[in-house]
Amino acid sequence: HEAMEQQTISITKAGIQANLNARTAILAAANPKHGRYDRTKTLKANVDMTMPIMSRFDLFFIVIDDCDEVTDRAVATHIVDVHRGERQVLDAPFTMDELRSYVRVAKKMRPTISDAAHKTLVACYRQLRQNDVVGRNKTAYRVTVRQLESLVRLSEAHARIQLAETVEPENVREAFRLLKRSIISVESEAVLLDDIDDEDVEAAAAVPMDDDDDAPGGGEKRGRDDD
Repeated sequence: HEAMEQQTISITKAGIQANLNARTAILAAANPKHGRYDRTKTLKANVDMTMPIMSRFDLFFIVIDDCDEVTDRAVATHIVDVHRGERQVLDAPFTMDELRSYVRVAKKMRPTISDAAHKTLVACYRQLRQNDVVGRNKTAYRVTVRQLESLVRLSEAHARIQLAETVEPENVREAFRLLKRSIISVESEAVLLDDIDDEDVEAAAAVPMDDDDDAPGGGEKRGRDDD
């Protein structure tokens, strides 16, 4: 927890205490407990992780290995061709030296948050909080200031990969999209592969309900009771 929350590591050995900086990104992967992802359970129940640990990560992405004839054939063909030595390496549009230079320069960038990005960050965080208050899923973790810090980190990272000196609203909106998509994946009791459009939700909410069916003790029910 300490390394992910405070970016420090405390070491106590032979009566000597030291605090070391832990400034690095953590990329972790986990397999489902029983070998296959159970769509009827939450992500937490599938990977058996505690909420304190899960809350330290900025993003979660669920990868489902579904059986697909076309995909399975392509993967099998590729692996067999590699073993036979018939698969040729594709030519990348850049060399390894160019990639190393890009990463080295990007890591040195320290983008600052502009005034417009500041307002966008506040608005995105307020929207996350409001969605958390009216959320219908009981398995959702609470949106706290930690998610705001995630928004800031992701916005700065998106600006850094563009070698930009300032964080602009478009960087914040992209970070908000990633975080919101990740929160939806974590909250879902089942992993939905097809997105539901907002128009479909509004159309479903606009369908009129039959008052007689909804009202407790309606006329039709009373008639059956009298009989």
